[in-house]
Amino acid sequence: MSGYGLIGTDTPIDDLLEQYFPGAPRNVLYEAFEDETNALLAALLMEMRGDDIDQNVSGDSEAVYYSEPGVPVDDTDEQTVSWDFAADTVVVYGFDSPIVVAFKATNKADRFIPLTPSDAPFSLSPPGGLGASKLWYRKMTEGDASTSLNVLALK
Repeated sequence: MSGYGLIGTDTPIDDLLEQYFPGAPRNVLYEAFEDETNALLAALLMEMRGDDIDQNVSGDSEAVYYSEPGVPVDDTDEQTVSWDFAADTVVVYGFDSPIVVAFKATNKADRFIPLTPSDAPFSLSPPGGLGASKLWYRKMTEGDASTSLNVLALK
């Protein structure tokens, strides 16, 4: 089997996706989206949102994203992961126990998003961008097993 069509470093799918995620290491796409359908869906959503994917990117440009693997989730008290820009899209993945995440400050109502492992990878990218620079997270209940999560924030 040639691996044609699978996410990897030498496939036509990766060549197509590279224009939507310029400068991002190709293995980040596999880790974030886990299959080509989700990666292509993310590219389609970016296209529908009107992102300028045909911009001329010079060799000196750097991609604007933040990646934090292996963030421990071991308590029901909220913890945070922060990055230094307003992310349009945030992907949370790699957790194997129920968790709760939020992208709004603690004084906001209706901020919690409960997630189970079957929800992974979870991506939030509303029209116009999410505008988040922080992720709040915790275990769903005290009885849930500790886990870890991975965060990918994209400008």
